[in-house]
Amino acid sequence: MGSPEQMGGLPGQPEEEPASPESYDKAEWEKQKQKGAGLAALVINKGKELGVPPEELNLFAQHVIAQETVKTHYAFVYRFRKNMGIGTEEEIRAAGEQAYRSFLENGDSGLAMSIAEDVYGKDSEEWKLANEKNEADWKKTKEKTERKKEKKVSISRNATFADLFRAINAIEEEGELGELGFEEELHDNFDSETAEEVLAFDGERAGEATTTKVLDFFRKRGYSQKDVSAYLPIKFKRE
Repeated sequence: MGSPEQMGGLPGQPEEEPASPESYDKAEWEKQKQKGAGLAALVINKGKELGVPPEELNLFAQHVIAQETVKTHYAFVYRFRKNMGIGTEEEIRAAGEQAYRSFLENGDSGLAMSIAEDVYGKDSEEWKLANEKNEADWKKTKEKTERKKEKKVSISRNATFADLFRAINAIEEEGELGELGFEEELHDNFDSETAEEVLAFDGERAGEATTTKVLDFFRKRGYSQKDVSAYLPIKFKRE
C-alpha cells in the first residue's frame, strides 16, 4: 500500500498526531469493513476519519485486492490501486496490464482500449491492437444486426396466430430464432398490453390462436399490414 503519508490528510495541511491503536472505534471499523468491495475506497476514507492506523487500513486494502483478484475483477483492482495510491508504481502498472490482457482475451475490446489508453497511452501498440479488435467486433455486430433486420417469418395474409407461432417454432428448431428476434421486436414497437396479448396466443390463449387472424388482430388496434411488416419480422405472402 502507499506510504503513511499517502494515507494521511489533505496536501498542504498539518499532519495530525498518529492515533493510538486503541483510540479508534473498533466496532465501527469492523462494521465498515463488512461493506462490499465497490465501497472499499469509501471504507478506507471512513477508516482515516475514525483514526484507524495505516497498517490496519493496509491490511483491509490488501484483503480487498486479493479477494477481487480471485474473482478476476482485474479492472477494479487496477482502479482501486491507482485511485487510492496502493502499492508501488510497478505494482499499479502490473495491475493495469493484467486488466488489459483479461479484457482482450475475453473479447471486451472496448474496455481493453480504455485500460490501454490509461496504462500504455493512446499511441501504444497495445491501444492500437485493442482498437483494431473493437472495430472488428463492431463490424460483426453491425452485420448481425443487418441480418436480423432482413430475416422475416413468412405467413399468408389470412394466417392465424397459430400459423404464425408454428412458423416461428420452425425457425427456432433450426436454431435461428435469436436472429429473428420476434419477441424483442414486439416489446420494442408495441405497448406492453398488446405485446402480452400476442404472446398469450402462444400460451394461455392458445385455443383462440387457431381462430384469431394476425392482421385482423392488429387492424382492430389501428395497425395496417404495412405497419405489422415494418414493426415485426413478418412477411405476408400473396394468396
